[in-house]
Amino acid sequence: MDIASDVLRKLKKNYMKKSINTLLFLLITIGSFAQPPKEKALLWKISGNGLKQASYLYGTIHIMCPDQIKVDSALKQSFASTKQLYLEINTSDPAMMSKAINGMMMPEGESLEKLVSKAEYDSMSQIFQGKSGMPMMLMAKAKPILLMSAVYPSLLGCAPEGWETKFQVMAKESKLPIKGLETIEYQLSVFDSIPYKTQAAMLKDFLYNLDSTKKSFDEMLTIYLEKNINALYEMTVKDPDFGNYEALMLNNRNNNWITVMSAAAKDKPTFFAVGAAHLGGDKGVISLLRKKGFEVVPVKY
Repeated sequence: MDIASDVLRKLKKNYMKKSINTLLFLLITIGSFAQPPKEKALLWKISGNGLKQASYLYGTIHIMCPDQIKVDSALKQSFASTKQLYLEINTSDPAMMSKAINGMMMPEGESLEKLVSKAEYDSMSQIFQGKSGMPMMLMAKAKPILLMSAVYPSLLGCAPEGWETKFQVMAKESKLPIKGLETIEYQLSVFDSIPYKTQAAMLKDFLYNLDSTKKSFDEMLTIYLEKNINALYEMTVKDPDFGNYEALMLNNRNNNWITVMSAAAKDKPTFFAVGAAHLGGDKGVISLLRKKGFEVVPVKY
């Protein structure tokens, strides 16, 4: 959803000559009985299982205020010891934006206006434009769930940035190749498994309850800054909307990523950065890596 936000940002910039930085949300033992991580940490070292050099894993959040994104010495040293950066998707792909725009749209003939009543569409449009600065009609054919991304920056009270952007800059400065654990096409296709009418209802509830949305977002951000990845995972799966799609949004993707991560780490020391909600739980990335035979421990700092 972070890429969807970037597309919305660029569309808004073209439409209103303003920028909108985004997006939505959107973790020490080895063996067959690997446990979910108990430690509170965002930075993890991956070693063992035949690796010649350690790789690192970092749990991100996709939008924060710039002063909350701090690269400390441990993170800087860990990043500097690697030879490639893996994000959820390859943000350096020059064709990514056109692929993202295509992937954001519903099939021909579908639109938000057909999924809600006229009164609901009109009120949703008013709220959406007031918070995003962009007319709803501009994105009415996009998958409804993705439109939430354009509203989140207004809840932060700052021009937001994301860890992915920071790591991309660091990689370019160090001349590290940037790769993706999955394609943008796959990431956006995940939302096709959620019925569009359900997405429209989720968007309506989101827009009609922005006060509670902001409260939940602030709580999530606090948990993240406390590095409590298991609490963040629990909050995600218990969400009344997204929790119904835990396998779709988290577990299936985690399983797909592990194959890619294992191969990448064995090829060369790699820095992996993925949404922190993917790290906690017994089906999270850390637990799955441990089940593969890797030693995954928090980096103390």
